[in-house]
Amino acid sequence: MFGVRMVLAVAVTFLLIGVGGYLALEHELANQQIADFASSQRADAKSFEAYAAHAPSRAVAIADVDRLLDAVASRPGTLEATLITRHKVIVASTNDATVGTLDSDQPIDATLARGLSYAGREQDPKADRRDFEFVVPITVGGTRYAYAVTYDHRSYDAQLARVRTIVAVIALLSLLGGGVVFYLVGGRRLMRDHRTVLRRATRDGLTDLPNTRAFQDEFPQAVASSVRYSDALALALLDVDDFKLINDRHGHQQGDAVLKCVAEVLREARPGDRSYRIGGDEFAVLLPHTDARGARVLAERLSRRLSDAGIEVSVGVSCLRPGLQADTLRAEADSALYEAKRQGGGRASHFDDIRDRVVVTTAERRETVRRLIEEQRFTIVFQPIWDLEREALLGLEALMRPDPSYGLSGPAEAFDLAEQIGRVRQLDVMCIEEALRCVPTIGPDVLLFLNLSPLTLDLDAEADAWLQPLVERAGLRPELVVIEVTERFGARTEAVVKRLRRLREQGFQTALDDVGTGNSGLEMLRKIDAEFVKLDRSIVAAASTEPGARAVLMAMATFARQTGAFVIAEGVEDGETLAFLRSLDERHLAAERIVRGGQGFGLGRPSRELEPQAPAMLHDSRPSAPPNEGERPAGPLSAAASAARRRAGSSRR
Repeated sequence: MFGVRMVLAVAVTFLLIGVGGYLALEHELANQQIADFASSQRADAKSFEAYAAHAPSRAVAIADVDRLLDAVASRPGTLEATLITRHKVIVASTNDATVGTLDSDQPIDATLARGLSYAGREQDPKADRRDFEFVVPITVGGTRYAYAVTYDHRSYDAQLARVRTIVAVIALLSLLGGGVVFYLVGGRRLMRDHRTVLRRATRDGLTDLPNTRAFQDEFPQAVASSVRYSDALALALLDVDDFKLINDRHGHQQGDAVLKCVAEVLREARPGDRSYRIGGDEFAVLLPHTDARGARVLAERLSRRLSDAGIEVSVGVSCLRPGLQADTLRAEADSALYEAKRQGGGRASHFDDIRDRVVVTTAERRETVRRLIEEQRFTIVFQPIWDLEREALLGLEALMRPDPSYGLSGPAEAFDLAEQIGRVRQLDVMCIEEALRCVPTIGPDVLLFLNLSPLTLDLDAEADAWLQPLVERAGLRPELVVIEVTERFGARTEAVVKRLRRLREQGFQTALDDVGTGNSGLEMLRKIDAEFVKLDRSIVAAASTEPGARAVLMAMATFARQTGAFVIAEGVEDGETLAFLRSLDERHLAAERIVRGGQGFGLGRPSRELEPQAPAMLHDSRPSAPPNEGERPAGPLSAAASAARRRAGSSRR
């Protein structure tokens, strides 16, 4: 392609030079032709004057000039030659019929009046304006006359056409000869150098694999081709484990040797697979015609072969599905690679295995969340939380719902993406402001549960208080507001605990959410000393049928009850689940009921309106025999009150 463009550029350059030269030469030739004709007429005029000077009379002189005009008329291309008096009367002419008639135009008038000469196109409006007219003054018998000659333009055009042909042939030969000379002298080497530079621009200098630029160009094309022809396609991302440690411990030469070894193994993969080095120690492999099963096999094979060579790598794999974009496919492979790293490295992970646990971040999804925050197009709904013993409303949890037009799967995805783009605190504050603005009228002892991201708490650890003024401006007391924080977070634990303690000092209550799904539940229960513990819906739903889930529920709930926390089960969807939770009584633990609150679609869906009556399911799943009077648990606020008494110096209750 470059060679074609170069040849075209050279050809156009020579063509422009040739056309420009041709036009200039044509103009110069035309001027020269006219000048030659004018010079001939001036010579004729001098000859006429010489003949007239030897004539005995003016009449004889004019007769001599008339004979000479016949000789002029015999020249090729001459249409007419005339001698005109100062009264503009033709006294001699090559056409006898015009003798005695008047002839006048601007050049003739200027010649008779001022003695000026003219050479150029015909100026008589009655004649063909393409012809040429030449007018010079002559003196006959002491009187000025105008000598005018008209030439046919066709004769001039024929001469000019011959000149044009000669010039065109010379230009064409110059173009071809110049192009050949240019190619032999420098063009051939220039094209070779360009091919070399282009290859180096898309190749990695160390491993000689295609580089990230080549990957960015070819990856979308491969995805588009697979979509068009409904063909399978998989993407594998590889990352060398502990590569920095290799460089630091053994030097960069050893690190380079490791990268070259990885590249060599990738080059020996299946024919048709395309490998790239897309980062310092990161590689990508495009796997055309490969489904999920084939991608798993190949990923395991690559990991095993590299391990045999003494190199541990993590591999993340994802497969193209209908409707999936190229950037999403890569983001999925990145997530799978991160999961392989998180599990210790030296293994392969497929995105299908972690699909339910991760949120894939793409540039489009990040931009969607940015627009959501800037446009603030979301609503706040409230889901009831019930005291299962008293069958009374314990509180309302404020939940954010993004506008469906953004295409987000729900609030969890919105907050996960907001964390990844560094806007989660802004989204948290906006949601709490909206929740406090539109909270429905609730009873004097009903609590309002507000969710705060752990990252927001982390960022606010050293900041001035902002939540308390918002709550008080909404007409609520802090002791009736519960701050929920999830067990599953990656923020700094100490910073989160510090912020929660400050909130409790201001009178707020705290709740640990999603307990049972993370890896820090017991630690957070011990450090936060929360008034409320909310068991994750996945544990609650599976506890009635799965011994493992029931063991987790019992362990977490038991720990929470030992700290005096009020335990709430999330995900109560049906009467069977509610009945099971109510059956966890003193026969299991010889203590008060461990699950005292419930929340879920079966007990009330999120809404902007508050349902005044308890759901019928609360009554239908009531145990047949009530607990002993001495074992009946206290009301919904008694747990908070007992926790408040545990706080040193607290008197806000």
